[in-house]
Amino acid sequence: MKGFVRLFEQRVRGIRLIELVGLVLVFALILWVCASKAREGEDVRRMNDLDRQIADEQQAVDGLRIKVAQLERPGRLEALAVQVLGMQRTDPNHEAQLESLPEISRTGSRPVATTPTPAPAAPAAAPVPAPAAVSDDLITEAH
Repeated sequence: MKGFVRLFEQRVRGIRLIELVGLVLVFALILWVCASKAREGEDVRRMNDLDRQIADEQQAVDGLRIKVAQLERPGRLEALAVQVLGMQRTDPNHEAQLESLPEISRTGSRPVATTPTPAPAAPAAAPVPAPAAVSDDLITEAH
């Protein structure tokens, strides 16, 4: 026990050793706090950059959603079906009754001869690719 008490009473150049150790620890803590604050500032800057990137990407996603909504407009799809595929609108009176379905299924389907309407001159900026298979239902579902 006396050795432990002597540690508190021992002096180096007039300053007790325990005070010197305490002073070194305080300076070490001050340096550690300053380094932590500097790292925190860098982390805050990085988080702000990420938040800005997220906002930019969200704007891009919103713009793409608007573009998809414009491309999926029923009127546009109907016009493309008529221009590119030569499809015609279905006559609203061309409906089958439930009782006539067995007769229709026995006769089979016959293609209806239609004359495709000439397509107006499209802008040369972006040609529209023809879809692989489009059914007549797409045109009637739009209305």
